[in-house]
Amino acid sequence: MLGIPESVMPHVRRFGFSGVIAVAVVVVMIFGINPITVLTGQVAEPLPHTTLTALEAIAAGEDEPEALVDAVSREANGFWERAFRSAAVHYPPVALKMVPTKAELGCGMAGSDVGTFYCPDDSTVYVDMATYADLVASFPAEGHKAEGYLIGLAYGHHVQAALDQFEALESLDAAERAVREQQLGAQAACYSGAWTKWAGLEILLDDPAIVRAIDSVSTGRDVTTAPSRAPIPRALTPPSAAFRAHGYGLGYAIPAAGSCRMENIGQPI
Repeated sequence: MLGIPESVMPHVRRFGFSGVIAVAVVVVMIFGINPITVLTGQVAEPLPHTTLTALEAIAAGEDEPEALVDAVSREANGFWERAFRSAAVHYPPVALKMVPTKAELGCGMAGSDVGTFYCPDDSTVYVDMATYADLVASFPAEGHKAEGYLIGLAYGHHVQAALDQFEALESLDAAERAVREQQLGAQAACYSGAWTKWAGLEILLDDPAIVRAIDSVSTGRDVTTAPSRAPIPRALTPPSAAFRAHGYGLGYAIPAAGSCRMENIGQPI
């Protein structure tokens, strides 16, 4: 009548409901077993990875790089959804697409070595898994965290697109545009820094090896400068290492969108 499995009733009759619950709690504490499994016989679905648990699972050989991509995507997207909601601003949907090689990249980028990037035209973050694998092969200890940064950077570009940050570029002269593009790069790094702190990671750009891993991935400028294509955000004039680190540090110090306002980003250094 109470929906209690017959296998559990003898224990209830012997120890009472409170006794069975106490035993379940002890089992959880000692063995890490879900009490729902003990009481109902039903196995609960495992919780999805966080960025930290995905990194641990990959390091232990218990999961694949796709787990990290999924975790970073879920956490970064969730972080910005909540930030926009709290500011009563619409957050447009964004998709993430993992492709096996650069030949399958969208946004007119097929064949480019860009790796991971955001496409404003279809609001999609593309992750070239072959480039990701090459990154890890070249930087075994740092490659996964570097990829996490790049995915966070791509979501930062989505935030910029949602706030129409790229629209003003067309009206600027060459010198003004170069400055603005560097500021946008530092701002995207700031957004990635905010996600990094929220995800519980260390200050990634403080590690020279991680910085080298990040910088080893092409911007894709070889393709995006073709006259028929508008450039993707990662192919704009990049900020200097110092300016990027400045922006990243702002977001990491206070992980909120307000930390990354242009007046805080300042002029290129």
